[in-house]
Amino acid sequence: MPRLEDSASLEDFDFGQLCFQSDAMRILSLSRKGRNLCFPLTQGPINFSVLRSDGLLSNRWGVRVNKKGDAYVYCRDERDSEKVSLHASGRQHISVTSETAARVGSGSRFGNVWKAPEFDTEAIATFSIVFPPWGVGIPFSLNPRGKDELLIVGHREKLVVVSFFIVDSEKVMRGRMPHFVVGQLPLGPRRTLHIITWKEPQRDLMEQIRSAFPQVSRSIAHLELTEDQYTLSLQGYRGTDSAYIVTVPVRYKPPT
Repeated sequence: MPRLEDSASLEDFDFGQLCFQSDAMRILSLSRKGRNLCFPLTQGPINFSVLRSDGLLSNRWGVRVNKKGDAYVYCRDERDSEKVSLHASGRQHISVTSETAARVGSGSRFGNVWKAPEFDTEAIATFSIVFPPWGVGIPFSLNPRGKDELLIVGHREKLVVVSFFIVDSEKVMRGRMPHFVVGQLPLGPRRTLHIITWKEPQRDLMEQIRSAFPQVSRSIAHLELTEDQYTLSLQGYRGTDSAYIVTVPVRYKPPT
């Protein structure tokens, strides 16, 4: 199990203490209370980012569970970004606000919709966030702090994947690769949300994202965006009923 380090600030942090090539997972705590955390966390909200070797961070994400046993995963940096709803009914979906849907000209505020996969011989993640090293690029100074924050130590070449599994509370989760169990949040009687992170090869992810650029450019042309840096969020499926999001910083230039 990786050790948890307490660090009030990354500006003075010695990055030489961290290995950004290892497949083993390691997490830093930016808890302002200066306390050690016991993993897996069993109470939310759980707030996390991915840390790159040069000190840059991913977007900040959070996960919380309501009294009905519904779990929500959301980006804490972008007010109008997608929200992932993992409902106790088994209905899972990615959505935006009605105002955002109207602004982008979408007929519906819902994106991908799927059903929570059943735990059979192998647990399947109902949802994942994929963090490629070239998709992490926010300076630490621009990430406001104030809550307990977890920094997942990334890799110079591999993806960091944070996945969410909904399984029977009596089932035992076993991983076949180096991983770290961030949280186990109760969803109600006999159901638990497991939040697990690991690293894996990039494969053809960059080529897939590049192939989507022309279509994305055409779909947002009517928004009259100015030339600037934006965050592109793409949705897809890693398998049947296993959705994912990957966010990538892009430089947008309006078509001439």
